[in-house]
Amino acid sequence: MLAVDLHTHTLFSQCGVHTHLEVLERARSLGIQGVAITDHGPALQGRVSGPFFDRLRDPVEGVRLLKGMECNLVGEDGEIDVPPPYLRFLDVVLLGIHYNTPSGLGSEIYTARLIAALARNPAVDILTHLNDPSYPVDFEAVARAALATGAAIELNNSKTALQRSPDELTRKLVRVVKEIGCRLVVTSDMHGINELGGDDAVRPLLTEVGVPAGQILSRSAEAVYAFLDERRHHKRG
Repeated sequence: MLAVDLHTHTLFSQCGVHTHLEVLERARSLGIQGVAITDHGPALQGRVSGPFFDRLRDPVEGVRLLKGMECNLVGEDGEIDVPPPYLRFLDVVLLGIHYNTPSGLGSEIYTARLIAALARNPAVDILTHLNDPSYPVDFEAVARAALATGAAIELNNSKTALQRSPDELTRKLVRVVKEIGCRLVVTSDMHGINELGGDDAVRPLLTEVGVPAGQILSRSAEAVYAFLDERRHHKRG
């Protein structure tokens, strides 16, 4: 079980099925210390709520609410769909390739767009589900770009548990991350609350590959919060 889950979706995403409070109450019942609500950006019809970002303050006792967004590529030169006025409210910015980007373009194009996005948007903290076979990327090239910018690479428990990413592809990603030395974070990518905080599908892969504990941000709440504090200046502009 994760101490802090940095990738979750609510009804504010097209793919989520629970409210913010339901997610946070579930976290308290599981003993999870912190949850990042990271609903999709506007390119995937995510609802960007001013009151959520500006007014909601840790509504469930014992669970730290982290405000985030899972952003999307929206151009060929690294543009993403995070609304600039909201950036200062965000604790964590995720970026993944989603269905608003056409499939079948090839690894070279997807890799170039992700690397351009990291260079253009220093507020991006975590690259999500790089092991999605629908959008293949050059793991080594992206990992080196993440290392250079200080971003982390996600290992997504839900995609592994649901077998949406082949285990061998996930192993390859983990091996590359270990070799390059960039930071790695395990998340649930929760869409339903039974997935919240889950790491059971990916934990054996981390052990098998032998990723050093110090490289895994999600090893403790303290490590997660230190990472977010380190990255905070990128969102204050």
